[in-house]
Amino acid sequence: MKANFKVYLFLLPALLYVLLFSMYPLIYNVYLSLQDVTFTTFIQGTAQYTGLENYRALLDNPTFQRTFTNTLIFTFLSIFFQFLIGFLLSLLFNRSFPLKGILQSLIMVPWVLPIIVSGSFCRWFFSDKGMFNGFLLFLGIIARPIPWITSGHLPIYSVTLANIWLGIPFNFVLLYTGLRGIPLEFFESAEIDGASGYQKIRYVILPLLKPVMIATLTLGSIFTVKVFDLVWIITMGGPAGVSHLFSTFSYFLAFSRFDFGQASGVLVIMLIIVVALTAILNLSRAEEV
Repeated sequence: MKANFKVYLFLLPALLYVLLFSMYPLIYNVYLSLQDVTFTTFIQGTAQYTGLENYRALLDNPTFQRTFTNTLIFTFLSIFFQFLIGFLLSLLFNRSFPLKGILQSLIMVPWVLPIIVSGSFCRWFFSDKGMFNGFLLFLGIIARPIPWITSGHLPIYSVTLANIWLGIPFNFVLLYTGLRGIPLEFFESAEIDGASGYQKIRYVILPLLKPVMIATLTLGSIFTVKVFDLVWIITMGGPAGVSHLFSTFSYFLAFSRFDFGQASGVLVIMLIIVVALTAILNLSRAEEV
């Protein structure tokens, strides 16, 4: 009994940390989403319980509907291309070739740069007089600059491209590390059996790399759905809210409209999506085990 008490005593700091910095903010956020919390009612402490009214108002809000679609586009395209390019790069760098170390370091550049630098560069890159338009004009592909971040429908794709560029190194590192962990005996046996390059990927790499791939997709999904700083630096959710994600729209509602109730509702919906994505991916891993 005394030994068990000591075990629980050692767990107490971790338990307090989880309760204070994870559970309490989460529960309080759900509580706010069920209240009519504005700047005035928050200061005066007169916020009224409104049930699911904030969620109904969000579902009827055209900007939220656009935000929901934007988040789906942003998340799906980001995860798909980050993972695909990261996987192809890991296959390439699993071979030996000249300047491998230098090129490997260059791939990591977007990841090691501060986000304010990466975001500012992307904002200039996609601007009307930026590098992207200049390159397309030089090649004669376009006749005049395209408003990549100031039009009504292109900004979400521009910020998605920027996020793909930033996320490739993360996917590459995890997949490359997992690939290097596969014993060489499996590849040697496949070569003795006359397996082609495609067959090695299909029957050796993909099955053995599956746990790492699921972990990469899980972490990538969590990081992507909650992206805020990159989008805020490039477009601030604009113009006219056409490039909002859940995170930026929640910030806009809270600190521009001072509607903390609806802002909390957006975060609750975002949390539900993250948990659902994580559960689906973990289910795949559980079936594998």
